Amino acid sequence: MSQNYKFKSLQIDKSGQNKEDKAEKASNSVTVFETGETRTIDFVLKDGTRQNFAYSHYLTSWLGKDGDDRVIKIFFATHLITIKGYSLDALYDGLAGFSVKSIKAHDGRYADMVEEDKTFVTDIKIAWKKEGDEN
Repeated sequence: MSQNYKFKSLQIDKSGQNKEDKAEKASNSVTVFETGETRTIDFVLKDGTRQNFAYSHYLTSWLGKDGDDRVIKIFFATHLITIKGYSLDALYDGLAGFSVKSIKAHDGRYADMVEEDKTFVTDIKIAWKKEGDEN
């Protein structure tokens, strides 16, 4: 007479395999911005340059149009960040809720990889605010 024993330590956990598949699929798509609990915003320019700012220095944001592009201007205590792109409403809402962790600009040729109503950032400009600068 024999008995079958099931040892949990010898069983293969297949739930991790599904997560890896999802991560691989996500890496093939274009990531424009990430949200979550954070204290800073990380800006990634097209050339790979990165700069982050603390939400404690955040003053306000503005969403408008410049030709065909949508524009978000983010005012920090010392800097003005200008973001250009398409369908920026979700990004603006994330900024207003202090939940945006990172924003990445992409070359315009990748815009076709993103659904038409999804956020796509084509340019990020980071500039020092000058004394007496109203913009």
